[in-house]
Amino acid sequence: MSKSKDDTRRQYISEPLARAAIVGGLSGHFDFIEEVEAINADNDVMRIDAVATCRTTGWTFGWEFKRSHLFKSEFADAMRQAIHYRLSRITDARLPKHRGRRLPALALFPDWLGQHDDDTTDYGKEAEGMRLVGAQFRVGTMRQIGDDKFAFFMGQVAIWRSTSGWTMNAEGILFGARGVGSTRKRDR
Repeated sequence: MSKSKDDTRRQYISEPLARAAIVGGLSGHFDFIEEVEAINADNDVMRIDAVATCRTTGWTFGWEFKRSHLFKSEFADAMRQAIHYRLSRITDARLPKHRGRRLPALALFPDWLGQHDDDTTDYGKEAEGMRLVGAQFRVGTMRQIGDDKFAFFMGQVAIWRSTSGWTMNAEGILFGARGVGSTRKRDR
């Protein structure tokens, strides 16, 4: 018999609560436009949860919000959805400067470190593997690392922290001309 999912251990019980936490927590660093219309390569209309532009660099990327994850399948589904949204073209009239541009990267919030609602199962290695696969498609996760502190991880590497800003290699990781699955010596 399958165990029912215990929602009491979720930090964010719903997507709107996760969205409010990140938009409010990062409003000093990013300008968010929520519910952005875009189209994919097959010309299917999609709704991206948000598009954010960094106030210091002008870099723009998409966001996918979910309630807190406690199960592998939830995180895998969220990662898959974010990967699907990457490279979609922005068609939303509220973003005239970005109209027709492709989303070069996506951030998924909240991150999942492999915890499970039974307090004994640890899927940390599986979560790490999913983040590494997502990074190959330039999908990262935003992790809350303190009360008002956040870090944007692409795979295992934090490329942005709310306390110190972007790392030196962040631009190459987010926007570089590297193909999916390729490696470069300087990335090691």
